[in-house]
Amino acid sequence: MPLLQALRAALAWVGRHGTGALAASIFLSIALPQFAAILKPHLAEAVFVLLLFSYLRTDPAAFLRYLRSPGLTIVAALWVMVAMPLLFGIVFTVAGLRESMPALYTILILQIATTPITSSAAFAALMGLDVAFSLVTLIITNALSPLTTVGFSYLFLGSSMFSPLELGIKLFLFFSVSGVVAYAIRRVAGAAWLERQKEPIDGLNVIAVFVFAIAAMESVPRNVLADPWLALELLGLVLVVSVALIGLSVLVFLHTGYDRAVPVGLLAAFRNIGLVMATLGSQLPDLAWFYFAMAQFPIYLLPAVLQPLAHRLSEKR
Repeated sequence: MPLLQALRAALAWVGRHGTGALAASIFLSIALPQFAAILKPHLAEAVFVLLLFSYLRTDPAAFLRYLRSPGLTIVAALWVMVAMPLLFGIVFTVAGLRESMPALYTILILQIATTPITSSAAFAALMGLDVAFSLVTLIITNALSPLTTVGFSYLFLGSSMFSPLELGIKLFLFFSVSGVVAYAIRRVAGAAWLERQKEPIDGLNVIAVFVFAIAAMESVPRNVLADPWLALELLGLVLVVSVALIGLSVLVFLHTGYDRAVPVGLLAAFRNIGLVMATLGSQLPDLAWFYFAMAQFPIYLLPAVLQPLAHRLSEKR
């Protein structure tokens, strides 16, 4: 029992400092490349855990309320999966990246076209935002993804690199099975017990996301040493793109409240490039893999920046 109590206390501490722990984990992962080979085969389990904990951190009444009145979540999902890929795809094309840097252009289009990361709702929980809104919108974006991802691949790349049926089945299984397991846990454990476990659950979310960081950052030290200027240029690019996606989304949805506008920004900016790499990794050049690694930095760092800003702005309303 003392050991379990100590473990719970440690997880609760990580949960209370969620966004800071998340930011620290990206740098810690760089120091642990030897574990990447061990953890890479278990990324699917980490995705499942993140979705499970997102369901457990969601108020069922709020979740059902958004399901019964899904207007705002549908608009947000269409913004994330249709408006943003179309707008930024046009920007990348007009900027001439297709001709000047075709490898970078390809990964940028695939990034903006693919579904948001499954940890988006977990990030909303860590930041104290509307988890139910984030989770329902995430589910809708994933339902749209088989059509929109393939459609924008054809539009901007001239061919589809995904099977819509395979993608749809994979995403449906993740969301449905984790939802059923979360429902069973809630029925057995009870809402009151889960409410008391919010901080430890947030701590487990941070650890699950940390698994992704270790797997993604394996090649960063080697690539940075090989070409530090390229590393800085890619880091600058991913930061500019992420900040632009978040900022534009927050401005558009600001009238709905910061606790909803910021999650829309996270969904728009933080895309599941890991799904792209897992599906097409052998077809993509080394530059795409390096970009994938550098794209993790804003995912892990920006929530720590946005959390206090969102809270201050929310208090002024």
